[in-house]
Amino acid sequence: MRPGRFCALVLLLLAAVLGACTGTNYRSLNASTENETPLSRDVYFEVSDAFYADPPECVFVLPPTDAGVPPLLAEVVEQALALRLSQKIRRVIGPHERRAAERDLALDTRTAVDRHYFARTEHCPASLEWRLTAASDSNFLVWSRKKIGLQVRLARAEDDTALWQAAHTTSRSGGGLPLSLISLPIAAVEATVFSQDTDQLPSMVDDVVRRLVVTLPSVR
Repeated sequence: MRPGRFCALVLLLLAAVLGACTGTNYRSLNASTENETPLSRDVYFEVSDAFYADPPECVFVLPPTDAGVPPLLAEVVEQALALRLSQKIRRVIGPHERRAAERDLALDTRTAVDRHYFARTEHCPASLEWRLTAASDSNFLVWSRKKIGLQVRLARAEDDTALWQAAHTTSRSGGGLPLSLISLPIAAVEATVFSQDTDQLPSMVDDVVRRLVVTLPSVR
């Protein structure tokens, strides 16, 4: 068999194996991470009994718990969360409506006292906290990789009782291992194009949020 055909066959077999390993796995929030692989998509979640006992009809999306999140990224995440949550919960107060109410009421929902007052005033009993668990953008000449991870927590604003929690991390890459001198510049260009693609981040955030919210029971 010619070397070129052999390499092509190996690549096809490798693609088939990789394709079989890329399903999304939904696991308990307390499950061990030992079975994770670099190619697996693992979503960890927990729905508490308190959610089923008194499911919220309204939730407001909070700003990130970590102060160091870039404003642009925070806006993308909060918008994605508000959009996906609106498919499961009757009323969702997203970032724009929340900030407008915060200005009118002179509140900062990052503090517990103001969060309680906001919930009572807006007749919205639940809040959604979120934080980044991973955020990276690596470029190694012929290969680029982006990674984003989120952890979310839905809680009653009145007593901070957790109703639902979930966590997920995803990554994408561009370029690849060049098989010849001819493919080297092609891989480098693909890696650069991927690294500079500004549409990748919003798309990845939406992927993460969509997989997280799938685990939330609908109360619409």
